[in-house]
Amino acid sequence: MTRRDIPAWLPLVLVALALFALFHRLLSGHTLFWGLPSLQFYPWRHYAFQLLSDGRLPGWNPYIGAGAPLLANYQTAVFYPPNWLFLVLPDPQAMNLIALVHVLWAGLGMWLFTGALGQTTFGRGMSTLAYALSGYLLGRFGSFPTADAAAWIPWVFWLVHRLLTLRRWHEIGWLALIVAMQLLAGHAQTTWYCLVGVGLYVVWQSVWGARTAPRRRRVYAVLLICAGMLLGLAMAAVQLVPTAEYFRESFRAGGMDYEFATNLSYSPLRLITLFSPNFYGTPADGSYITKGIYFEDAAYIGFIPIVSALAAIVGWFRRRRFIAHYPIFATVPFWALLALGALIIATGRYLPIFRLLYDYVPTFGFFREPVRWLILTVFGLSVLAGIGTQHWGRGKWIVFWSRLAAAGGGAAVVVALLAQTFMQPQNAENLQVLTRGLIVLGCWVVAAALFTLTQPQGETPRATVLWRTAVLVFVAIDLTWAASGLNPTIPTNFYRDFGVQRPEGRVYWFVDYEDEVKFERFFVLSDYRLARDQWPDVRGSLLPNLNMLDRVPLLNNFDPLVPRHHREYIDLIEELGPDAGPLLRAAGVSQVYGETRPAGWPGEAPIFVAPQETPRAWLVTDARWLESNDAVQGALRDPAWDPAQTVILAG
Repeated sequence: MTRRDIPAWLPLVLVALALFALFHRLLSGHTLFWGLPSLQFYPWRHYAFQLLSDGRLPGWNPYIGAGAPLLANYQTAVFYPPNWLFLVLPDPQAMNLIALVHVLWAGLGMWLFTGALGQTTFGRGMSTLAYALSGYLLGRFGSFPTADAAAWIPWVFWLVHRLLTLRRWHEIGWLALIVAMQLLAGHAQTTWYCLVGVGLYVVWQSVWGARTAPRRRRVYAVLLICAGMLLGLAMAAVQLVPTAEYFRESFRAGGMDYEFATNLSYSPLRLITLFSPNFYGTPADGSYITKGIYFEDAAYIGFIPIVSALAAIVGWFRRRRFIAHYPIFATVPFWALLALGALIIATGRYLPIFRLLYDYVPTFGFFREPVRWLILTVFGLSVLAGIGTQHWGRGKWIVFWSRLAAAGGGAAVVVALLAQTFMQPQNAENLQVLTRGLIVLGCWVVAAALFTLTQPQGETPRATVLWRTAVLVFVAIDLTWAASGLNPTIPTNFYRDFGVQRPEGRVYWFVDYEDEVKFERFFVLSDYRLARDQWPDVRGSLLPNLNMLDRVPLLNNFDPLVPRHHREYIDLIEELGPDAGPLLRAAGVSQVYGETRPAGWPGEAPIFVAPQETPRAWLVTDARWLESNDAVQGALRDPAWDPAQTVILAG
């Protein structure tokens, strides 16, 4: 029998080759570090698994925030089995390997799910590349809990689909295991969005997708899914219970105000980046010219895949009256609505819909950064991309529009090149970036048109296989190019003992100075190269939570979830500024970083030292027990309060 489609192994091999092209340095003594890997995940996990190796339960972290929960910190993900590699491999290698494997795992899950939907091998390959190598996953490659949880999304959909169609009760065990793994991965926001998407899929399939099945069978399938979900929840309870207790004591327990919750909303102006990811530049080379965080807005799935996703919608409109003969298109409305709905919610403050959801729908006040709803947009578009390959033909009008697109894309490239030649010096930098983005967009339009015009029609199966292989290789190259430079690597020496001078007592960073050093000197959001080129200075900075690597206690805590009382205490220090000496002394702080000099503290900016020795603990002769929060705040503001003589008890 002659092969008429690509080899089944090709898409995952292309994913692996793309990862090698992007991260081959991780195999030769380099490691991830930019942003969250060094400021959160590595310090937490390094310390937690070191305690486990010593036979101790990592319940408490004494080095940040005057002490903070460690095991209950959801993103430490101590109970997530892949993270147990920290027990057997050197920590940097374990961190790198776990991140790489999850991209492949995301691709394998999408391959299985799209196969269950009935897509062709070519279509499955398109969906696999679009999702696994998407800007959402590779842009967030170093945000380990987010990327890890996202890797399980196609697996959850796959198991749910199997239960909806096969209704085998023993499948609930596999669903429970997959759900538990996603819950343990450490990012509740991504997991919740996945469960929302899966819930909508169950409703869609039960009401519209399985109308030929008896009602009792549909109800039985839904009950099996619910049982699997609940069992998975029970399996993950070992992590969820302590995290829930921690959350109850955090400043987020009562929800967040609207402005804080809508931080990082997806601007409609960024829609162009769905077709040209670096239209506004890229922080990989310092050319990013807009505000915001590049990786949070990244949702690129490749130019050809997104065109194919749009083709799936067009194909459904043409076939909707004869959908029984084209079953692969039956789910197109669901994926289109899922992608569009998530995109609208991701706009957050830019459209009124999020305000309504925030006011009237539970959970919208607990998660910030609406832009992260884009994970469902990326997932829906990736599924549509595979379906759309079956509407990729060479009909009369397709040829006409392809030729027109090729001419238009070529013209856009010429115009952009001319603009670069004659642009005025005062606007040269920004125009250079925009014209480069237009050139790339034009080239991709031409490439897609040429692939359409050269599509084999009636030729040998070998020609079809070669053409489809060429398309997938182009998609892989496109997505690899888009992700290049977004995850800088440096030598693994970064995470070793750096000989940092350890101050006596606890250290405190005034928030404005911390932000200045962190985001204006090192981790500049518009230029990733600055931190990479200054990595020894970054390592020796004692920024939160890098201080954990040198076992230097810090009053600050760079964590999205901190206890409410700690947050209020820090806010009070910032409010009092130079008059915060008693609060700093009560917290055992012996040294501060910043431009603000606490009254009576010697030193020169940015380092000031306590005027007297700061012990870890001491006895006092007086205690004041205050019930109301206002009374506590007033007592702490009192300039006559001496923490060496009086302790203030709240509650």
